[in-house]
Amino acid sequence: QAKGGDTWLVTVTWADFKKLFLLQFFPRAEQERLKREYHSIRQISSETSTEFMQRFLRLAGFLGAAAGTEEEQAKNFQ
Repeated sequence: QAKGGDTWLVTVTWADFKKLFLLQFFPRAEQERLKREYHSIRQISSETSTEFMQRFLRLAGFLGAAAGTEEEQAKNFQ
């Protein structure tokens, strides 16, 4: 079993699991695309404020720490 099997499953941290999962299933090109979208996000005319906020939060969730601090996120949201 990879990475020590059952023992690894019990002792792996969430951060380590997430990092390995993203490396395996979230291609770098897609990460970069989402990062560009996050940093250039603007509300489109057909989008409600709620829909825009949901899209913003979804992108910030994908980026994790790369989305910045709460203050930086608030500045980008404006």
